[in-house]
Order: sequence, then structure tokens, then C-alpha cells
Amino acid sequence: MSKAPTSQFTHFHHVLDDGTVTFKCSSDKEKWPWLELHPFDPIVVQTINYWTSVETGAARGTFDPTKWSALTQTEWTCGKPGVGHATHGIANPMNEEGAPRFGLTFFDDDDALVYSMDGTGVVFQSRDFDAWRRKAKTKIATMPAVTDFQYAPAHAVGVAAQSQSFLSFLNDGDIPSAQALITKENGFPPLHPYLSGSGDHVNSTHLADVGRQFTSLLLDGKPFMVIGGEMLFTRYVELGRPFHIELDQHGRKDNVVSMSVQQADRLCATVRIKHQDMQ
Repeated sequence: MSKAPTSQFTHFHHVLDDGTVTFKCSSDKEKWPWLELHPFDPIVVQTINYWTSVETGAARGTFDPTKWSALTQTEWTCGKPGVGHATHGIANPMNEEGAPRFGLTFFDDDDALVYSMDGTGVVFQSRDFDAWRRKAKTKIATMPAVTDFQYAPAHAVGVAAQSQSFLSFLNDGDIPSAQALITKENGFPPLHPYLSGSGDHVNSTHLADVGRQFTSLLLDGKPFMVIGGEMLFTRYVELGRPFHIELDQHGRKDNVVSMSVQQADRLCATVRIKHQDMQ
């Protein structure tokens, strides 16, 4: 991310003396189609995370649109089932040793808690980001292109349309795993109406949905609700080339699924999804 966004999801920002920002949220489904999804859907959670952290940072003057930045870690906890979409919230500044850090709390129209989330980022202060990214993408481009990737059926990964499936069938061996493939076509509008991003790489919202889809495969397509999670990013995942998802050393325990994301035999991210049965 190297420039200020032109759209605004949050508005009526009020910056307090300590840097806390209160705000209202948009409810415009035409402008923000992902509001059609369940409030706890990871696509909603991570999209609202992105827009709100950037916009409240801009409101308090701590977001620099001239520098590239990236999310390195985020975690979230959802409120009680039955709450509505977020209509307002609070952003708390949480700077640690110069690293951008944020804490966000969202409420619905009845003032019920929808989410609490926080995260840490990195700002590329002096790196020639464009040249660095060209080099990284050139290396991944040497991987064979996939023209016949076999995506799992929509019902198995819990999506509404087959075009929104990102994962293969589950390889249910000693360590359950699956392959994933996100392209500039299936990972963005118009083919996928609920996802967006820079188009430079597979972003955090994509990976949050990959985590949910992998959990769905493990649960044999049984309906469930994501009620929290955590993601840690160490490398970019490149678009248009397959990547690998598998249970990590924490595995499955107490309705939590922990997984690693690898591409070209390198660890790129870890994702933890907390879930509960649909009521």
C-alpha cells in the first residue's frame, strides 16, 4: 500500500487528545458488497480491518501515504452470535518501538460488540519496494503455470459460487493439507464480488478466507461460524501460482484450526481459525 485510498468506509472521525479515534461505519451495500455476507465472515472482518486501520490512521495523522506498508500480524475476536454489522467503533493507537500497531473495537446499531481486533504492520522506510517486488515475483514466475487446477466444490469449502473456491480437495494424510490457487481473475471483482486489494499479491483477506475454506474441508462441509482468529505474515504469497496449506504443529484442538501457508517451499504465513457450530 503506497497511497491513500480514495474510498471511505469509515466517516465522522473524532480524534481525542490521546490519539483515540471514534468513527461511524458505512452501511452502503452497493459500495461495499461484502456487507451482504455474515458479519463474522473473515472476508468482512479483514476488509473492515484494512479500511478502518488506514482511515483512522489518516485521521490522527499517523498514516503516511507516500510509503509502502504491510500488515504483519493481526488477531480478532467476534462478539455474540446474532449481532449485526458494525455501525460505529473506536480505534486506539498502540505504537510499539516505532512499528505501526492498531487496536479496533466495533459495535452494531444496538451498541453490542461485533469485533475486537488488533494488529501490527511494517513500513518500508527506505527500500525500493517496486524493484524488490519485481525480483520476488520474477522468482515465483519460474514455477510452472497451472492450467488445470482442480478446485474443491463450492459446498465443500462453504462458498456460494464455484468461482469463489480457492482450494483443492483435501489430502487427508498424516498431515491434512490442500493446494490453493488465487489469480487476478478469481480473487477480485467481477468474478469474486466480495474481495479486493492492490492486485500485487495474495492479501490478508484472501488468506483469511483460505483459512476458513480449509477449516470447511476439515469439517466435511459442515456449517460453522468463525468466531475469531489470528494471522502472522512472513512473506508475500504471489498471485497466479499454487500454494500449500497444511495443519501446523498445533493442529486441531478445542474448535481451533492452526495451519501454515507455504509457497515455493517457503513459509509465508500461519493462520489460526476459531469456530463454533451454527446455531
